[in-house]
Amino acid sequence: MFKKILTTCLLLLMSLPVAAQQDLGALSEKLDEIAKTKPGINEVIKIDVSGLNLYDFITTIAGEHQLNVSVDPSLSQLVNNNFYDVTVKDVYLFVADKYEVDVSFMSNIIIFKKRSAVKVIEKKPAKVIDVSYNPQNDFLSVKVQNDTLTAVAKAITDLSGKNLILAPDIKSLTVSSYILNRPFEQVIDMMAKSNGLVSSKDENGFFIIQRNLTAAADAQGIPGVKRPRAERADFGESGYFEVSVNKSGFLTVKANAADAADLLIDAAQKLNITYFLYNKPENEKTTLMADNITYDDLLEHIFKGKKYTYKKLDGFYMIGEQATEGLRATEIIQLENRSVEAVLLSLPKIFSDKVEIKEFLELNALIVSGAKTVIDEMKLYIKQIDKVVPLVQIDVMIVQYNKSYDIQTGIKANLDKNNTVVTGGSLFPTGDVNINGSSVNSLIDAFNGFGILKLGKVTEAFYLNLKFLEDNSIIKIESTPKISTISGHEAKLAIGETSYYFEQSNQLINTGITDNILQSGSWKSTEANLSVSIKPFVSSDENVTLTILVEKSSFLARVGETAPPGKATQKFQSLIRVKNNEMVLLGGLDELQKENTATGTPLLSRIPVISWFFSSKRKAKKNSKLHIFIKPTIIY
Repeated sequence: MFKKILTTCLLLLMSLPVAAQQDLGALSEKLDEIAKTKPGINEVIKIDVSGLNLYDFITTIAGEHQLNVSVDPSLSQLVNNNFYDVTVKDVYLFVADKYEVDVSFMSNIIIFKKRSAVKVIEKKPAKVIDVSYNPQNDFLSVKVQNDTLTAVAKAITDLSGKNLILAPDIKSLTVSSYILNRPFEQVIDMMAKSNGLVSSKDENGFFIIQRNLTAAADAQGIPGVKRPRAERADFGESGYFEVSVNKSGFLTVKANAADAADLLIDAAQKLNITYFLYNKPENEKTTLMADNITYDDLLEHIFKGKKYTYKKLDGFYMIGEQATEGLRATEIIQLENRSVEAVLLSLPKIFSDKVEIKEFLELNALIVSGAKTVIDEMKLYIKQIDKVVPLVQIDVMIVQYNKSYDIQTGIKANLDKNNTVVTGGSLFPTGDVNINGSSVNSLIDAFNGFGILKLGKVTEAFYLNLKFLEDNSIIKIESTPKISTISGHEAKLAIGETSYYFEQSNQLINTGITDNILQSGSWKSTEANLSVSIKPFVSSDENVTLTILVEKSSFLARVGETAPPGKATQKFQSLIRVKNNEMVLLGGLDELQKENTATGTPLLSRIPVISWFFSSKRKAKKNSKLHIFIKPTIIY
C-alpha cells in the first residue's frame, strides 16, 4: 500500500513541470525534424522589433522564411527585442519560453497558442469554533452559528478538559448558540435546550447530550419542536391570535388581548427563527392588527413601554428583561455641536430613570448603558438637539456727551483774626483775588485824598474776596467694545471706577471688673459703573431678540473722610427685536442740571450796578447725555 502511494506522488510531481512549462529540448528536436523539409527554420535573421504584438511577429517571420504556421489571435503581448545573426528556430524557442506559448505540430504546420494557466486550488482553512473558557471561575462562553455539534463539543473539551458525550443520532447536527460568561454547566444546559437537545451529568462528571423527545423541551422556545398549547379562543374573544406568513416572508398578525409569549413563539416557529428566552414575558397581553411586518417590528410593538427587550446577533434572537446580562447595551453617544454638560441637563427624566448615563468630557460624549430600545430613543433625541448654536457678536458703541458752564461774580467781605490773609490771587483769564486789610486801607487813603468823601479805616483782620470767573466745558466720550455670546446666553460689559471706605466695628468685652471696647475695621470697596447686559435669542429667520439692561452709576461727595461715597444710579431695561447686521440706538439717560444762586446785603443786592459791590452770584448749567448703539451679527 505504501509503495502505491509513493508511486502516485512521484508521478504527480513529474507531471507538474510538463503542465507548467513546455520541454524546450523536445521542441528543438521537433523543429530540427521539420527543417529537413522547411530549410527556412535554420535561416539567419536580423530584426529590430519595438511595439509589435506577438501574433504579427510570428506570422511575419513565417512569411519571410516560407513556413507554415497557425497562430492564436489572443497572443497580443507586445514584443520589444533586437535579434542579430540568430536562426528562426532560436527565435521560436525564445518566444515559447518567454511569452508562455505552447508550440505543437501537425505535419509541416507549426501551431502557436496561448499556454493554459495552471489553477492552484487553495485548501480552505478549517473553521475556528469560537469558544472560550476561564478555569478560575469555571465560566464558559460560546459563540457558534450553524456549526456541527461534534466540532463544538471537541472545542469545549479541548479548552476545559471536561468530557462531552454525544448521542450517535446528533453527531452531525448543526447548532447555534450565543452565551457569554456563564457557569459551565449552565452554558451546556442552555446550549442544549436552545437546539432541541437535553444534557445530563453522570457520577463520573461526564456531560451526556442527546435529543430531547419530550414536548416540555419547548418551554424555553426551541424552534422546530411543536409545543402543545391550550385551545385558542374564538375570533374576537380575549386571548385570540392568528399569525400567518405571506409569500414575501412578512407576518400578518391578528391578536386580541393575546398572551405575548405565545404570540412571539408562534411567529418565530412559522418564520423558522432561532431564538432563546432568557425571561419568558409573564402576564403580558397584547392587542394588535398588523399586515406585512417583520419579526423585529412585532417585537418592538409588543415590548414598547414594557420591561422586556430583545437582542439580535447574526440572526439569533435573545429575548428577556431589559436588565438581563447579555441584553443590556452600552454605547458612546458623541456630540458634535453642543457641550455634553448642557445636554445632560436638558435630558428628560425618563432617560435617566431607565438607563445609566455617564459624562465623558474628553470626548464630549455620553456613555449610556441599558435597554437598546431606550438608548436608540435617546440617540434620536440627542441628534435632534445637537444642532449648531449661532454665535452672536455684538458691537456696542457708547457715546457720552457732557456740556457745562459756570459763572461766578461778586465781592465778599470777611473778618478772620486767627489767619493772616495775604493780598493775591488770579486776575486773568479768571478773577479770584483776596485783598487784606492793609491793602483795603491803602485804597481808602487814595480815595480820601480827593477830599470829597472821607472813609474810615478797617481792622487788620478784615479782608475782601473779589471773584469774577466763567468756566465752559464740553466733554465727549466714545467707547466701542465688542462682546460675543451664543444664542440664549447673557453677555455683560462694565466700565467704571472703584472707591474704598473704612468700616469700623466695636465689640464690648466684659471681663467682670471693667468693660473694654475692642475696635476693628477693614477697608471695603464700592463701584460706580456703566454696565451693559445683553441676552440675545436668534430666530429661524435670523432676527435677533435682545434683552438689554443698562445701568449707570456715579459717585457723590463723601460725608466724612473715611465714609463711603454717595452714589447716584440711572437704569433702564429694554426688549427689542432687530435684524441681523442692523444697528439700533438706545437713549434716555439724559441729565440736565441748572443752578442760579445769589447771596448779598438785603435791598442793596437788588439795586443794579450797586448790587455788584454788595452781593455774590453764581449761575451754572450742566447737560449730560448717554447714547448706546448696538449692532448684532450672527455667526455660524
